[in-house]
Amino acid sequence: MPLDWRKQNALAEGGSCNVFYLEDGGLLIVPVRPPGKEELKRLLTRIKPVKPPADWKKRVQQALEDVRR
Repeated sequence: MPLDWRKQNALAEGGSCNVFYLEDGGLLIVPVRPPGKEELKRLLTRIKPVKPPADWKKRVQQALEDVRR
């Protein structure tokens, strides 16, 4: 990417981007930015706690075994 584009999108020192292939053969490049403190607080307040399923320990153990194979 050209340096001026990276500076304009706060990526001059590196950073992550999502790249999408468009039908006409072009690319859409979108910088990925983490949410700010206020946005993160707002998102976290929307999460409602849920009770885990009764067999959660078994599911976790099975998932760990599957990954380690």
